[in-house]
Amino acid sequence: MRFVWFLHLRILPYGIPRRNWNCRSTRYFKARSNWIIGQFLPLKTSPALNIEYIADIELIKLFKIKILFNFFVSSLMPESQIHLIDTATTQSFPAAPQGTVLSSSVALGWQRITVELHSLPPSEYPEHYVQGHRLAIMRRGKPIIYEWKDNGKWQSTHTHQGTFFLQSHGDINYPRWFETFEIIAISLEPSFVARCFQDTINSDLLHFQECRAKYDLHLAKFAAYFEAELLNNNYGGTLYGESLALAFSLYLLERYSDRFLPLPRPKGKLSSLQLKEVIEYIHAHLGSELSLTELATQLNLSTFHFARLFKKSLGLSPHKYVLQNRIERAKRLIKVSSQVSLSDIALQASFYDQTHFGKAFKKYVGVSPKAFSKLSA
Repeated sequence: MRFVWFLHLRILPYGIPRRNWNCRSTRYFKARSNWIIGQFLPLKTSPALNIEYIADIELIKLFKIKILFNFFVSSLMPESQIHLIDTATTQSFPAAPQGTVLSSSVALGWQRITVELHSLPPSEYPEHYVQGHRLAIMRRGKPIIYEWKDNGKWQSTHTHQGTFFLQSHGDINYPRWFETFEIIAISLEPSFVARCFQDTINSDLLHFQECRAKYDLHLAKFAAYFEAELLNNNYGGTLYGESLALAFSLYLLERYSDRFLPLPRPKGKLSSLQLKEVIEYIHAHLGSELSLTELATQLNLSTFHFARLFKKSLGLSPHKYVLQNRIERAKRLIKVSSQVSLSDIALQASFYDQTHFGKAFKKYVGVSPKAFSKLSA
């Protein structure tokens, strides 16, 4: 006899606490419910709050297997390091739920800036405070409707590939959307931005215009570059991450500060004494994870002024100068240590791993470490 099972599911939208949940958005609820069921079985769902369907034992087995598989895959995905604060409970929660963060800059060793690729299901988030200066750019997918609550009323706009959303640390947001939302999420540490421009801007004035579904070609290019870095999995470390954060912060401040903030460019170069001091410091700490803020502090300069003056003095950014010296160290080690493995040389030259070492070495030298070793033999 063929058994028939009845499976009853009650699904609450992600991000809506039970204390706030009601049927104010049938369209949203149906979209969210269909998305969840669609992850497991291609079955039609009822618009009713109790979704009921009939499946035979074979389909139930498939359903269980797919649930376990998706759970396993989502458990391997990184957790979001971008957080929001629920205004009602003051509890922190991730900007993207488990299983929706496709890639993260945390794995690349970046500091002061967090970049993540999110694939967000239809959702309605509770009202929350934004932590960090946040920008989200829609990276792909068809245009979708994005809504947010403002003064108790829902506002609506259409968003498409390349459009961005910008909010400052502490701003309030209450968004929802009805289809899968593919974004690149970027968060800047407010303390880092303040430190970068401490001798140029009063930290109390560091606030951005609130933007929703706007388009900016330069921000789209920044996003494309960040995404390429994440997908190529190139470990850059703290110094590289801070260099990206500085350039990104500078553009946002000059273009989207809610006050007109012309930032004067530093003139001249580092003095010979300053240059000698910072170069000696770099070489003494070449084996450690150097940071832009750390180097600027040695000369009592803001991060912005230090980075500009350093490049004018040597023709290289601090990150490229440090990387170049690590590669030169690796070349010397290869020449005098023919019996030492390349993985050991990578660690001695302060690279994260052999893969990172190989990519950087070939980019600057023109041949792989192995080929260079043969040429030097």
